[in-house]
Amino acid sequence: MSQNLPPADTRIFLFHSADASTDPGGATDRVNEWLGKDRSGGSYAGLRVREITTSPDGHGGVYFTVVCTLGHVRDANDPVTAASSAFNPAASGAPQI
Repeated sequence: MSQNLPPADTRIFLFHSADASTDPGGATDRVNEWLGKDRSGGSYAGLRVREITTSPDGHGGVYFTVVCTLGHVRDANDPVTAASSAFNPAASGAPQI
């Protein structure tokens, strides 16, 4: 999938599960644990997952690639970032009263 993500607003995280062939159910445990973290007070508070892909490592394991946006750059043509700024007058550039 091709995406137009600004480099300053994009983060890519790579996870490796070496034992995916012996523990298929547990292969995603670290990814799910990471996705479930509370980031509300940190530098990744606006993190939004855009895409998750898997690739075999050739030795019975799996690589997980998680492409995320930080939500800082608003794109009016993108439903994810446009919706997050739709209810925030400061983010939309509206004059403040």
